[in-house]
Amino acid sequence: MNLKNINIRALERTEEFLDSILLKIAGKNHSLTARYARPSKLISVRYNGFSITGKKHLSVRQSRNNLMVISPSGGGKTTTIIYPSIFNIGNDKNGGSLIINDPSGELIKTKNFLLYRGYTVEEINFGDTSNSLYYNPLHRIQTNADVNKVASMLVRATSKESNFWTLKATELIGLCIHHLRATEPRIHQNLANVYRILEVLAGEPKIIEAYFADTTPKHLWRKFLSLMGNSENTRASIISSAQASLAFLGEDENLCDLTSVDTIDFESLRMTKTAIFLRCPLSDIQYYSTILSIFWEQYFAHVFRSLPSKNDKDVFVILEELSSLHLPNLANIISNSRKFAMPIMGVIQSENQLYHNYGMHNGKTILNNANVKVYFTGLSDESRAISDTLGEYEYDDDNGHTKRRKLMTPDEVRTMRKDHILVVPSGMQPLKCKVYPFYKQSRLVRYMALPAPEQDESLNANYSVQYLNFDKYREYDTINEQTKTQ
Repeated sequence: MNLKNINIRALERTEEFLDSILLKIAGKNHSLTARYARPSKLISVRYNGFSITGKKHLSVRQSRNNLMVISPSGGGKTTTIIYPSIFNIGNDKNGGSLIINDPSGELIKTKNFLLYRGYTVEEINFGDTSNSLYYNPLHRIQTNADVNKVASMLVRATSKESNFWTLKATELIGLCIHHLRATEPRIHQNLANVYRILEVLAGEPKIIEAYFADTTPKHLWRKFLSLMGNSENTRASIISSAQASLAFLGEDENLCDLTSVDTIDFESLRMTKTAIFLRCPLSDIQYYSTILSIFWEQYFAHVFRSLPSKNDKDVFVILEELSSLHLPNLANIISNSRKFAMPIMGVIQSENQLYHNYGMHNGKTILNNANVKVYFTGLSDESRAISDTLGEYEYDDDNGHTKRRKLMTPDEVRTMRKDHILVVPSGMQPLKCKVYPFYKQSRLVRYMALPAPEQDESLNANYSVQYLNFDKYREYDTINEQTKTQ
């Protein structure tokens, strides 16, 4: 038996020994009914997937079945699960790539560690273009359905309800996108120019009418005339609704520049060890949530276009602050991600956030397709449901009477010690585990303190949005007016 096998067996024995101690600490006389499973049945120090306790992890195979972390703010999910997950995945010599939602900017602190592990580390920072990749949603569009999806997600930013005005605003934005893609060079195909068309249409409708009449294909021209054929007040309200949906971008010079071109290579995530961090100022997360949501929808659509080959890398997705995103297809995404070697970790503060964003049916679908759920202490509404899930056990009291008791009462779930978590895997008994934050592990502390390697170079690309020029059509309009007066 070689040294590696001896070490693995030693680790297994250690895990089994610790499991037995933990079960004695956590358990009661629950031999008749409900009980906790041994942690070693699910997690191990040898595995290379998402971390569960900070020291023990899921396998890559199990990680593909997705993980949902439910923890109130300040519960320790970042230090206990997210940081150790990044370190654990990065330490795998043949490990996968990472794409991470990081609105707080906390997770980018692992950048130096990933660079030392041979990763290409990139970021998209929607609040700062100085060291960011550029992302243009219109350059990612391939079908008419993609256009409609982008348009509807933009409109949803200002109105959660579907009515005449939102439908017409979506139609108008979609028409502008179709027009740019059909008639303008790639440098003009961006959301900033969609907003520019709407802006001029609101103030100088004859200019845009002349522009469309001169350049757009017949089928788009008919749609334009149909929209403009509404009464003046209705037309003004439709244009105003469309403008409001894009105002967050159209009035933000930095965001217009950052979305003017596209420098992201999704294919590299499958080919080489790559980590991409998505960042924005935490205080403005709602402001940037629309563009972040569009990015994620387009990334998932890209992944689902073809099954990965045998040699393609897994791409681990960490959706921190999942509740700030609106991903219309999340239920379908999380149901099918396993087939596409795309393990997903969703991080929320409460299950109610999913029900609020996606409705009860889709929220439950999302949770059910996260085959491992981790619950931290301090939860309120979930406590009773968790207690019911854990089940009951029978025991004999001092008088020899058989009684039943919940494995954990709702109050015990809510007031659980902060250094413990409940892990509920699909198809097996739950686990109660002690957690180890990264800052209590000297090895992980060293990882976090690594200096930037000398070969780390900052991006120096600098792009500015190129706007459409309507002066030609203003001249036509002036000539026409002069002709009329003569």
